[in-house]
Amino acid sequence: MSAIGRGIGTSYQQVKKYEVGENRMSASTLFRLSQILDVEISDFFKGLPSNAEQPGNKPADETASARSLDRALGRVKDREVRQHLEGLLQALAARR
Repeated sequence: MSAIGRGIGTSYQQVKKYEVGENRMSASTLFRLSQILDVEISDFFKGLPSNAEQPGNKPADETASARSLDRALGRVKDREVRQHLEGLLQALAARR
């Protein structure tokens, strides 16, 4: 996790706060994170409703979204980094 912190220009403690949802991540930090992890920035948003979706419309296919997210996480070679990213995503999902 400290490698991610160094890569995005922040501390281990700040990365932990992002992971547990205590602090929000800026768009520029999210962009740097996508570069470090070698994933498309859009991969972080798969499965989220778009602005065009109206209440009452069917949500996006969650199975396809889950597969896409699994592929993106699978490309992260470092096991510890992958686990922290999964924690971060779970924390963000819990804030809904």
